[in-house]
Amino acid sequence: MMPLGNGLVLRLAEEADCTALATLALSAHSHPWSETQYLQSLKAGHQCWLLNSGTETVACCVVSKLFDEAEILDVAVAPQWRRRGLAETLLKRLIGELQVDIQRLLLEVRASNLAAQSLYRKLGFSEDGLRKNYYPADNGKRENAVLMSLALAEPQP
Repeated sequence: MMPLGNGLVLRLAEEADCTALATLALSAHSHPWSETQYLQSLKAGHQCWLLNSGTETVACCVVSKLFDEAEILDVAVAPQWRRRGLAETLLKRLIGELQVDIQRLLLEVRASNLAAQSLYRKLGFSEDGLRKNYYPADNGKRENAVLMSLALAEPQP
């Protein structure tokens, strides 16, 4: 557990946190992950970083590692906690942790999520392309995903 100030603590999620994660996702996303999806993700070996305020889970980030790359699978911030720099703080801590053994960090973000794209660019991510019709959208339609990546370390010979 890592205290971040303002009563916030960053820690890795456990299976017992999946209900709180699903509740957070329900408040934060139009197409949220379920409790079962978070549980399956943890059982698959993904890391889920939680930001807790003492009484509630206010943000999370799920990461999958494979060899020298990692992919951000989910980022959620509770609506009442947005615009306070929590996502930036969470991602900076995550990037710091990953820099030890990960060379590249990948993610997909909804094309309509301009605030998230702006944050990712601020953190050094660059746009790599589009994945057409990737995300479910309202009215049964689909939305493109913007593919982004961040180089964390130079390859070792």
